[in-house]
Amino acid sequence: MVNDMVFLHLSDIHFLRRYPKASSGYNSVFNEMTNPLIKIEKSLEKVTMDEVDFIIITGDLVESGTADDYKTLKEKFEFLFKGVPYFITLGNHDNKKEFYKGWFDREDDNEPYNVVGEIKGLRIIGLDISEYHNNDGAISQKQCEWLREELSKDNRIDTILFLHHHLLRDQFNTPSVHVPNEFKNIIKESSIVSIFTGHTHHVYSGVFAGKPYFTGGSLSFAGFDESDGLVRFEDAGTINKCEYKYGEIKVETIFGINENKFLGYVNFREQDNKLK
Repeated sequence: MVNDMVFLHLSDIHFLRRYPKASSGYNSVFNEMTNPLIKIEKSLEKVTMDEVDFIIITGDLVESGTADDYKTLKEKFEFLFKGVPYFITLGNHDNKKEFYKGWFDREDDNEPYNVVGEIKGLRIIGLDISEYHNNDGAISQKQCEWLREELSKDNRIDTILFLHHHLLRDQFNTPSVHVPNEFKNIIKESSIVSIFTGHTHHVYSGVFAGKPYFTGGSLSFAGFDESDGLVRFEDAGTINKCEYKYGEIKVETIFGINENKFLGYVNFREQDNKLK
């Protein structure tokens, strides 16, 4: 068993080199939003990076961006993280083809980006259940089989699992990903010690399939339901500092910005009607 580990959980960066300007609708949220890279930098200033063993990032790296946006973000990560290993997965705003092209200079790749790593005896698994522009994500049979196979390679090693979409139906007012019973059983019977997600842009802690479960906040914006399809958006910039010690996980939320300034209202019901 790993005795003592410190890692950071970042999520929902929604980076672009240049954000579109819009007078209304979803894109108008970005007009006054503080650049996510500034928020990451300010958050990391509140952490002793020499104590951090690794970093996980649970998707929505960019805001429907291009290969050049991914390339720039990767360069920024490597500068800001100062050599600390990091692991990423993708979210519903991530275009896989553009990601592979910008991150790895690979053309015509649209496969899920699953990752497996190990730091100081702790196994780290990133499961990509995202589909570009599918807000709810999807856990496929193929992904279940992949996860079961990776976990079965050593069912004694402590493991953390991270993915983009939240798993608990009542956690937030947007739908969770549909969770097959097979997926629940894989988690329940595994050596996974904690699960980390993003997507909601709001910090949350709970239990899934008997395992500690944590959702990270956002490094871009946070939405607050005002009813009837109206959502109030505020600037947001938080990361989680996580400590794994003698089998227990403790999570501390770190605020990169002190004030969540108002970014605007979006009426999604009205916006959806215009698209019909």
